[in-house]
Amino acid sequence: MPQATLKDEDLSEICNRAVFLERNRHSNIDYQLNLPDDPIYLRCDSLQIGQAMTNLLKNAAESISNNNGKEKGIIRCILRKISSNDFPKISISIIDNGSGLPEIGWENLTEPYVTSRDGGTGLGLAIVKKIMEDHGGNLVLSNNKGGGATIKLLFHQTDDKDIAETKLELM
Repeated sequence: MPQATLKDEDLSEICNRAVFLERNRHSNIDYQLNLPDDPIYLRCDSLQIGQAMTNLLKNAAESISNNNGKEKGIIRCILRKISSNDFPKISISIIDNGSGLPEIGWENLTEPYVTSRDGGTGLGLAIVKKIMEDHGGNLVLSNNKGGGATIKLLFHQTDDKDIAETKLELM
């Protein structure tokens, strides 16, 4: 991965672009985008965060196609600011109703070349994990109770070059 070039970016716009592209690629899936009314700014590399979003949305679409059409495929992308006692966090959640994460070995899915899909390279989640590490954030994987998976990108706002608090006040 190239070195991240950090600058203040509007995460709402990054999410909107990624979902727009995937919606056009998979018109049979219902993409739902939940963005706050005001933009959420983060000091990040917009190309790398866009790549992470694309990888996650692609995985969600593949999970839905593995669901054998049991129900209409739905992928939700939710961007929000989370208040915390320590420091504010920003969350991007990708939620699908696909086949979910594998029962065994899913904790290793973020390692390079580990995949649960036939023909998968095992690089998508490894790249997302690396991008999140480079941005001081976390990647959180979980299965949904009713089926499908939720993948969260958690960004931590810190005191070094914090973006103006007025830009982050949303909820």
